[in-house]
Amino acid sequence: MKRFVSVAPLVLAIAAAPAMAQQSTEDTLARMQQQLNSMQQQLNSAKDTGVRFNGFFSTGYARASNDAGYAGFIDESEVNDLSLFALQGTFDVTQKSQIVMQLVGRGSDDWEPEVEWAYLSHRPTNNLQLRAGKMRLPMFMYSDSLEVGYAQPWARPPQSVYGPIAVTSYVGADASYNWNFNNSSLNANFFTGFTEEDGNSGDVQLRNIAGLNLTWTDYVWTFRGIAATAEVDIDATRLAAQAPAGADVNTILADGERGNFFGLGASYDDGSWQIIGEVTRVEVDGKFSDTDSAYLSVGHRFGSWTPYVALGWLESKDDEERLGFVTTGGGIPLAPESILNYQREDYSVGTRWDITPGVAIKIDATHSRGFDKGTGNLNPAYILATGTNSTNVYTIKIDSAF
Repeated sequence: MKRFVSVAPLVLAIAAAPAMAQQSTEDTLARMQQQLNSMQQQLNSAKDTGVRFNGFFSTGYARASNDAGYAGFIDESEVNDLSLFALQGTFDVTQKSQIVMQLVGRGSDDWEPEVEWAYLSHRPTNNLQLRAGKMRLPMFMYSDSLEVGYAQPWARPPQSVYGPIAVTSYVGADASYNWNFNNSSLNANFFTGFTEEDGNSGDVQLRNIAGLNLTWTDYVWTFRGIAATAEVDIDATRLAAQAPAGADVNTILADGERGNFFGLGASYDDGSWQIIGEVTRVEVDGKFSDTDSAYLSVGHRFGSWTPYVALGWLESKDDEERLGFVTTGGGIPLAPESILNYQREDYSVGTRWDITPGVAIKIDATHSRGFDKGTGNLNPAYILATGTNSTNVYTIKIDSAF
């Protein structure tokens, strides 16, 4: 007897397949929507709890016409020399207190992350802010944004003023008070602490730092003044390595000596013209050089383009006090061309192109000259050995902030 197999279930399954596929698609879309909703809730929760992240990035290429070492560049440079990536997190502890941390990885340091900022901030009132931890030394107008290239009009901060002070951060505390007027404001910032960093000449320690800076602005004009003092230790091990062959260098340039810093700055920005200038003086008792420096920068915005020119100057001022500090192997002073005697003039022309919000391309050509006295505060071994009196540096750079 033949068996007859009913085909009805198969027919029903085939007929139901489109409906099942549609149901499966709807279920998948529903699960995806739930996941998106969950992610959105997590983001909103992070926002509500006051966790915020931002950062900045720079890369580019610079090359010098010789090995004088302006801004650290020679005639064989790498992209890593101008590359860095930073991430900053702000965490609200309470409505009035925050923790801020900034990590910076530099291409020149094999991208090893380094903590640049790590401090607790508290606002007892709207006008008063207290901070404690690791922060930027507020020496200059662009100290807080020293490595945030996107926040600056230039390819690099003017080296005549920003170059001699290699110590950029300190551990301590500060207090800022802000007075708001009808169309302007005045901010007073007192800071104190200590630092130990690898400076231009060698290991630098600043102890018992105390300083005050005042900033007034009407949001077009800005004026700033600072005075600071500290006990200074400088072990010029790197400077000794750069000395001419046969030179005998006393590497201890300061041992608990008193150091003072004074600065004045001003800027004008009406949306079209951007004019910035700073004048500084560094005084250190003993063998380390006292320095006067200044720069003036003028730029004008043409839509997304901002061409600029900048002039800079620096000079050591107490050269007579350091005669004989560096000697040849026979004990003959190298005066007046001591390693720490210098004079230099910098001339820069460049442009900034904001290709999109958050991204800018900068092109800069800088001519540095006038090493008639000493080394120009650059590479003493190269300059004293070759008699070089000038150098050129050409830069193209991309800066981004997010």
